[in-house]
Amino acid sequence: MKAKISKIAWLTTFLGLFFLILCVNPSVTMGQINSAAATFLLVVSKQSGPYLMCEEGVKKAIRHGWKGPYKIYTIYLNNDEIDELKEKVERLKPTAAILIGTRAAFFMKELHPSYPWVATFLLKKSIQQLNVKRLLAITMDVPLEKKLNILCMIKNNIRAGLLEPNQKHSVQTKFDEDSCRGRNAYLVVAPYSSSIENALNNILKLSINSFFITPEPEIFSSQEAVTYTLLWGLRNKIAICGLSSGYVKNGALFALEADIPDLGRQAAELMMDYLAGKIKEEKIIKHPRKLVLSLNLRTARRLGVKVPDSVIDMAQIIIR
Repeated sequence: MKAKISKIAWLTTFLGLFFLILCVNPSVTMGQINSAAATFLLVVSKQSGPYLMCEEGVKKAIRHGWKGPYKIYTIYLNNDEIDELKEKVERLKPTAAILIGTRAAFFMKELHPSYPWVATFLLKKSIQQLNVKRLLAITMDVPLEKKLNILCMIKNNIRAGLLEPNQKHSVQTKFDEDSCRGRNAYLVVAPYSSSIENALNNILKLSINSFFITPEPEIFSSQEAVTYTLLWGLRNKIAICGLSSGYVKNGALFALEADIPDLGRQAAELMMDYLAGKIKEEKIIKHPRKLVLSLNLRTARRLGVKVPDSVIDMAQIIIR
């Protein structure tokens, strides 16, 4: 009888110590995943179209890729109770966070979290302005080289211009890679002053036949500047590369943009890889892996440009 009691006492002591260790040393840390339910925090800048599409991409990737139980908490920053939201996040103590949009990223920066976080659906300039040591991010910026390659698939003898606020003098560079090889393609970077009208008139004097609207808030933050540029392009028979399908619907020849739901999936996958210990770097900034091509064939006809069938077949959005 005494032997049975001592065995029960020993087992009780062992279990007590085991659970005490679990409580004192929670095991969901960077690079370690256990069977306990993970808590994922989603902070979304706006409760509107593109942001919600990105959010759905995040949730879909976690649903299909996370091995084990989990909970997702979503916070939308479309109200003024920021201090209350900060307190809520601090009480939550999530396993990791995914931030959708610029406002969400800066919101999280102010909290100085110890847990990993991934920012997505924001421009590279905004990522740089975060100025944090540990950062995982998916920028929505599409590399200029990819846009130049599309342009080279459409026409030869390209002189593509773009405006740069910090540029002092015009610089011309030959681009002879991928689709542009042997196509006599040049990129002309010209300075931007305080006026979009003067800047465009000056770059036109450099004999450009194409132009890139870039995600430069100093130049193209207003709808008036974008509209003026699109009309200027049609008036001077300049092929305009826009930032999204909206630009194409309003007269740009084409646009190459990030697939928004996939930005969410890509961010979630990056977060899960980090938690699984597959990523050791403290700072990673990735470009979107899935792109959407929009084409305006009406604009092409107006410019006298024949778009090859191979490019039309690549496009997901076509204005005929």
